[in-house]
Amino acid sequence: MPNWKSILAEKGYKGLREYQKQHGYSYKGSGGPKGSDNVAFDKELKELFRKLELFRDSFDKKELEELFGNAAMPALDAMKAAAPQSKKSHVIKDDGGTTKKVKPGNLKRSIQIFKARKSKRSVLVGPIVSKKSRVSSVLGQKRVSRRNRAFYWKFVYYGAARNRPNRFIDRARTQSESKVLSTLKRGIRTYAQEQIREIF
Repeated sequence: MPNWKSILAEKGYKGLREYQKQHGYSYKGSGGPKGSDNVAFDKELKELFRKLELFRDSFDKKELEELFGNAAMPALDAMKAAAPQSKKSHVIKDDGGTTKKVKPGNLKRSIQIFKARKSKRSVLVGPIVSKKSRVSSVLGQKRVSRRNRAFYWKFVYYGAARNRPNRFIDRARTQSESKVLSTLKRGIRTYAQEQIREIF
């Protein structure tokens, strides 16, 4: 088997972490402290990306993007389910210091699958925060919309003067990580088998 460290070194990367950071091969959760389950998940995901790197040139970029988008679906469902919802409509601050009235469930509706433009191969799950958010749609997934925006997600997650922290992102990560991995593995195997059949 090829030495993946040598492969990355030949391409100018100091290690797998630097490669993942530049190419967006990551599952974005919260920035909070990690429990033992999350550490194990990160290790397994890192190993999966290590194996994927060995055969990355065999994958079509569009197919790979769809594969990551599909793997993000369990995280999307879990985060929407975990996000709290107010009982009444309320007023929030919007872009430019303006205010607007939003219906209950605005935070849930703002959570989508998207790509960050500065790292075009990243597939992320989270709230859309602004009309100016530099994000784009993922192939095979619902088109990104900025209609429902929730810049205030951080006040919900980290807490504010009158609100206790609600770690809905952490809960979603814990609930969905096994499905994310299994969906990703299944997608990689299916795609690899299709490529092998085309060759032989």
